Amino acid sequence: MNKYNVGRIGLGIFYLVACFFNLFHTINNAHYIWIVCLENAHFSFYKEFLIQIVIPNEKLIILLVVVFEFIVGMLILSKEIYVKVGLTLAILWVLLIAPFLPLIDILGHITLGGLQALLLMGNYDTTLLELIKSKI
Repeated sequence: MNKYNVGRIGLGIFYLVACFFNLFHTINNAHYIWIVCLENAHFSFYKEFLIQIVIPNEKLIILLVVVFEFIVGMLILSKEIYVKVGLTLAILWVLLIAPFLPLIDILGHITLGGLQALLLMGNYDTTLLELIKSKI
């Protein structure tokens, strides 16, 4: 298995774990997360977006994030163009949430985005399940 496959499998599993973490933990503690986002929003229109749209609908927003992360994870674990679509969505996600994060987290997200961009160079002819079946 090449390094691109290892990376994309790890990333796909990461998104699925994040999805379930957000479903079972974050949804019950969303208010604290929005406070951190408000304190760290780097532009006033981001703060207004949080105050006017996100916070009043926090449970719905978390559920949308859960669905998004699940879809991205499954796309990344699939094959061919679906992997590239999943990686592209993952990069856009990192860019979207970065302005709401503390500086140290922004640096981590930029690194994650760069790694995801590197994975776009790989060729993915098999799904995770096909890789597992070929090893059994």
